[in-house]
Amino acid sequence: MERAGDVFELRFEPRDRRGLRLLAATIWQAVTLADTVPGNDAGGAGGTYVVTRRADRTELVRVDVTHEEIAATRAHLERQLTELSPGELEAAWSSDGDGDGDAHEGPQ
Repeated sequence: MERAGDVFELRFEPRDRRGLRLLAATIWQAVTLADTVPGNDAGGAGGTYVVTRRADRTELVRVDVTHEEIAATRAHLERQLTELSPGELEAAWSSDGDGDGDAHEGPQ
């Protein structure tokens, strides 16, 4: 059986930072190489997880997260990509209806 992870991929987009926060985050990342770890948010600003179709890069899911939500949301989305079929994943997120993907509860 084909898994959603075979058809879709997950990526993390760090939240845009401005001014002094951007400079501080850039220095911190350079010193610690923190951004070499996918999904890491060393600056603490949070960001967005995006699930896209591999074939044509169309977006299925976009979930905004705070810094504190990053690990739990990533684990939830990775679990769905592993456990659900592509159709089940699409149905689960399209039935959400509000566009935020309720990443912490999600479909069961």
